[in-house]
Amino acid sequence: MRFWTAYAFIALGMATKTWASSEGHGGEHHASISDLIAPAINVGILFAVLIYVTKDKLRNYFITKSEEVANTIERADLKSKEAQVMLDHQKTKMAGIETEVKNIHAQAEAEVVAFEANLSKETSDKLNKLGHDSEAKINADKKQMMDELNAELLQQVITKTKSTIKSNKDYQSKVSSKMLQGLQ
Repeated sequence: MRFWTAYAFIALGMATKTWASSEGHGGEHHASISDLIAPAINVGILFAVLIYVTKDKLRNYFITKSEEVANTIERADLKSKEAQVMLDHQKTKMAGIETEVKNIHAQAEAEVVAFEANLSKETSDKLNKLGHDSEAKINADKKQMMDELNAELLQQVITKTKSTIKSNKDYQSKVSSKMLQGLQ
């Protein structure tokens, strides 16, 4: 585009010089169209030479620009299609959001019910186990206390028996004779 602007200014400059030179002959000469034929031919030759010399550059310039515009339009078209696909996808998601929310609520409620049932079962199992454990511990403590009580009672009986035997001479002789009989 810059080339054409430059050519237009050159042509206007030459035309004004030609027009001015024809009026500079004392003012007697009237300008006519025939006076412009030679400068017009010169300008035409100049344009023809300039166009011939710069036609490859101009052609390449316009081809490059047209390819750039085509690429830009193609990229914009692709981006537009991608945006449309994304928009359609979002619209589909938005349309199904209520169903999705209901599904999530139903799933959460099902998980809560399952958790409550599982917790209840675990709690009852632990209570049963604690009951069995406490019963076993009570039985073990009871048995230990009974054994200790029996041992203490036996010890008291032995102690009392010893003291009774030591205090009574008659019992001492009977115990001695029974012990001797058991040894024979």
